[in-house]
Amino acid sequence: MPTNLTIEYSKKNQEYQNATTPAQKIRILRELIAVTPKHKGTEKLLSQLKKNLSKLEGKQESERRAKKSRGKRGIKKTAPLVVIIGPENSGKTTVFKALTGEGKPKRWPFSTQIAKTAMGSYKGARIQFIDCPSFDFSYANNAEVVLLTKRDEKLEKKFKSKKIIFFEEDQEELLRKLWDSFGLIRVYTDGGKEPMTLKKGATVRAAALDIHKTIYDTFEWAKVKRGKKTFRVGLDYKLHEDDIVWIKSRL
Repeated sequence: MPTNLTIEYSKKNQEYQNATTPAQKIRILRELIAVTPKHKGTEKLLSQLKKNLSKLEGKQESERRAKKSRGKRGIKKTAPLVVIIGPENSGKTTVFKALTGEGKPKRWPFSTQIAKTAMGSYKGARIQFIDCPSFDFSYANNAEVVLLTKRDEKLEKKFKSKKIIFFEEDQEELLRKLWDSFGLIRVYTDGGKEPMTLKKGATVRAAALDIHKTIYDTFEWAKVKRGKKTFRVGLDYKLHEDDIVWIKSRL
């Protein structure tokens, strides 16, 4: 049993025993460690107090991370991502519904409490949209593009590192601007209805890998139809928007 424990230690230890929240326990435990006499007789006591502190701090950090990510679970990125932001009551859900067919716009501020995601499309290519609450625009940090429903200096400054597109009534023109900002091209397989979306400058190699790694591993040659012309090409051939690709493999 440690000896020479002070009255100050005893009072602080009692405070620690009576603490009810993790934050209180962490604060008082740090103070308790500071007032504990440092000598051979208290080595085990100090070691145990520090273990308790480390455990509490670890639990607090886990809870902090869980709280930060709460509400984001279930929203998985599956296509080029556009996050709709704007001041409260600026029509974010109305825009979301126009672009995806989902959502129930309401007239009062802060009516959106939980972020929602749905798919829209541009000329067959899928685009993922998120309608998020006006008090939480953190989803925009992972977006390719931020769609701002109304000019707002504070939000423009906050997301200045992102590509920002401003909402406009002409939906087709808006979708074209969004698509152009992704830096992607649409490439079709022969007979395929939904295009592959590849980075600008992508080659037949990227298309083969997108279809299946086995197609790439057993590749012999490919044909690319561009407009009225058809070319026989290899893996390094650069693809363009709206190309149609047919790949011959050894299978």
